[in-house]
Amino acid sequence: MEGRRVSRQNQKYNPLFILFLCLVAAVIVLLIVSIVLGARLGKANKGLKAAEAEIAKLEQNVSQLEDDLAAARSRASGASSSAPSGPSSTQPALPGSETASSSWLDLSGHDEVKVKPTQLLDAYATYYTTAGVNLRSGPATSYDRITTVDYGTRVDVAARDGNWAFAKVGSRFGWISSDYLSTSQPSPQTTSSSTSASSNRSEATSGSLRR
Repeated sequence: MEGRRVSRQNQKYNPLFILFLCLVAAVIVLLIVSIVLGARLGKANKGLKAAEAEIAKLEQNVSQLEDDLAAARSRASGASSSAPSGPSSTQPALPGSETASSSWLDLSGHDEVKVKPTQLLDAYATYYTTAGVNLRSGPATSYDRITTVDYGTRVDVAARDGNWAFAKVGSRFGWISSDYLSTSQPSPQTTSSSTSASSNRSEATSGSLRR
C-alpha cells in the first residue's frame, strides 16, 4: 500500500504534464494578444481610411478654390484690357496756375527767405498792395519780417501757399498775405490818407497788423 501511494504522488508532478499546461497557457495568451492586436489594428485601419477620405475631400476643395481663383483672375484681366482708356484725371495747367516746376525762379543768395515755394506759377503775376503790409520770410505771421511794403507798391507774385503769396518786391523776395493784394492798382492816397496809412503802418509794426 505504501508503494502505491508513492507512485501516485510521483505521477501527480510529472514534468511533461507541467510542460503541457505551460504550452496551453502560452497558446491562450497568444490568442488573447492576437485578438487584442487585431481589434486595435482594425480600429487603426478605419481611422486611416477616414483620414484618407478627409484628405481627398480637402484636395478637392483646394482644387476648386484654385479653379475659382484662376477664373477670377481671368475675368479681372479681361475687364482691365477691355476698359476704355479715358483721359488722365490730372488736368493740364492753365495759364497762371501752379505747376511743380521751380526752374525759372532763381533764389540764390536770398537767405532772407526761410521757406522757399515748392510750386510756382507759370510766370510772375502783377499785384498791388492795398495797405502797408509786412514781407515775411515764411507763409505765416510767426516768421520774421524782412521789410514793410508801402501802400500801392507793385509786387510780382511767383507762387501761392494757402492765403499767402510768394512775391518779389524790388530786389527782395518774401511772403505777403493775399488779403492785402489786388490785381487793380489802387488810387493814390491824399496827404491825410497818407498820414493815416503811415499811422496804420506804425500800428502794424507795433502789433495791430501782424501780416
